[in-house]
Amino acid sequence: MKDILIRKTTEEEIDEIVSIEANKENQQFIISNTRAEHLQLLQDKGIAHLIVKSRNNQTIGFVILGGMASHNQSIEFRRIVINEKGKGYGRKVIQSIKKYCFEELKCHRLWLDVLENNVRARHLYKTEGFVEEGILRECLLLNGKFQSLVLMSILKNEYDEGIQSKFA
Repeated sequence: MKDILIRKTTEEEIDEIVSIEANKENQQFIISNTRAEHLQLLQDKGIAHLIVKSRNNQTIGFVILGGMASHNQSIEFRRIVINEKGKGYGRKVIQSIKKYCFEELKCHRLWLDVLENNVRARHLYKTEGFVEEGILRECLLLNGKFQSLVLMSILKNEYDEGIQSKFA
C-alpha cells in the first residue's frame, strides 16, 4: 500500500507505541503492554513487532504478529492498534498483513482473537475474509467485568480466492 509503510519497530519508537496503547479509545479493546514488555517482544524471534507509518512519517499505529517460527505455518495476528480512526488505515494494514503472511511468509493460517463487544473490528475482519471459529466465553477479566473473545481466522486458500475474485 503506497500511503502506508509497515516496518520493524525500533527501540526508540516504543514510548510512542505505549502512548498509542494508552489512548482511551484504544484501551477499551486491547490489553496493553508495559514499555518493558514491548522491549522484550522486540527481542523475541517468534514475534514480529511492526510500526505503521504514513507517507510523511507520521505514526499511524502498530501490529504484533506471533508464531513467526511456527512449524504449523499458523501466524497469530496478535494485535493491531490504529491511532488514526475512520480513515481506512485499519483495512489497509490488515490487507498488507495478509499479503505479507500469505505471500512472503507462506503461512497456511492467519488467526486472531477479538473482544466479542468490538463490533467494528469484527465487521472489518469479516469483510477481509476472516471467519468466526468460536467464542472463548468470559475468558478475560477487564475492568472488573468478564469479557468473551471471538476466534477468527483466514486460510491461505481463502486468501487466494479473495485475491482472484478481486481481479475477476
